Amino acid sequence: MSDILYHPGPDGRNSPSGRLLPAGEPILCVAATSEPPATLIRASGEIDMSSAHLLVDMVELIAAHPAPQVALDLSEVTFFGAHGVSALLRARHLVTCAGGVLTLAAVSSTVRRILGVTGVDQLLGVHTPPIRWEVLGPSVAADRTAH
Repeated sequence: MSDILYHPGPDGRNSPSGRLLPAGEPILCVAATSEPPATLIRASGEIDMSSAHLLVDMVELIAAHPAPQVALDLSEVTFFGAHGVSALLRARHLVTCAGGVLTLAAVSSTVRRILGVTGVDQLLGVHTPPIRWEVLGPSVAADRTAH
């Protein structure tokens, strides 16, 4: 099992919700837990024009392996705009070009609403109810329940 954590360290900026983020507080945290052949990527925070690339970068690392099985947990995403939609479409492209499968295992109401309005939920297969974590392997399932 391997864990990777990405997050930007901004000097502080105005977020879409209008609150000022203190220096060093990450806008988006992206973490991956891998139990071959599946990888769970968890994102929490805001997926906007300054952070969407972090999700794509993480997926790109995983898609470098043949036939990746990637599940995204976006249940803790608090802001999701057009760049988030683009990031998901790019992630899907990277994974499918590598012969793999990308699944949206869990999404916040914010993400679900945007994906529904844009029709991307049908393309990406947003699961209702969410996917059973056990199908991703025992370590990933155990890791998910620990949060």
